Amino acid sequence: MRERQDKGLGPSSAGQSGDTQGLPDVAEGSSESVVELVEEGQTLEAELLLGLEEAPDADVAEVHTKQVPEDGLSPEERRKLETD
Repeated sequence: MRERQDKGLGPSSAGQSGDTQGLPDVAEGSSESVVELVEEGQTLEAELLLGLEEAPDADVAEVHTKQVPEDGLSPEERRKLETD
């Protein structure tokens, strides 16, 4: 005899599972500030952290992205390297 499961529950329901990763409910701040990261030469990490800190809430504004060259250099920086 087959057991009846409630609709939307069980492994074949394709519903969302519970908190299996143990992630905290409250966002935690970074242990290092943007200034500390820059001083340590971690500019990429500093830019990422700054972007996260300055980003508006998701329900307030859309996400804006920009495309940069693969080497990450602006045209001005590239010209300067070529002339040196």
